[in-house]
Amino acid sequence: MDLDFKYLFTSFEGRINRAKYWAGTIILAIVSIVAGFIIGAIFGSSALGAILVALVTIALFYPGYAVAAKRFQDRDKPGVTALYGLIPVLIASLLQAFGLTGTPNQPNALGWICTLVTMGVGLWFLIELGILKGTPGPNRFGGDPLAAVR
Repeated sequence: MDLDFKYLFTSFEGRINRAKYWAGTIILAIVSIVAGFIIGAIFGSSALGAILVALVTIALFYPGYAVAAKRFQDRDKPGVTALYGLIPVLIASLLQAFGLTGTPNQPNALGWICTLVTMGVGLWFLIELGILKGTPGPNRFGGDPLAAVR
């Protein structure tokens, strides 16, 4: 598997297969987790820490959208479909970063709503993007990304 990171994380054109989707998703998750640990270790739960977590979340939105959009296009759906899941998760993440959802041990009503939204989108993306096959052969978004692999 040849990964072109610039294409994977910055382009909204074309299609990617499940392997590249998982690679991109795992890389973004690792970056997010490491940044969160570093920010937490240095700033704790301070206001500056919350702002930095929010900035990391916003910064990772674009590459996350690029990866998901190309995978939706592989499933012959417009890349903008990814925004139906990513925008609510972004809002939930920002609400959590600023402490508006309660604590992890005692979430408030908004916290429960955000958790359910995030879990729902996660399940949708897991099935739609991570498990189901793309459309075989070329589609309106480009050639089959598996054609070169076979």
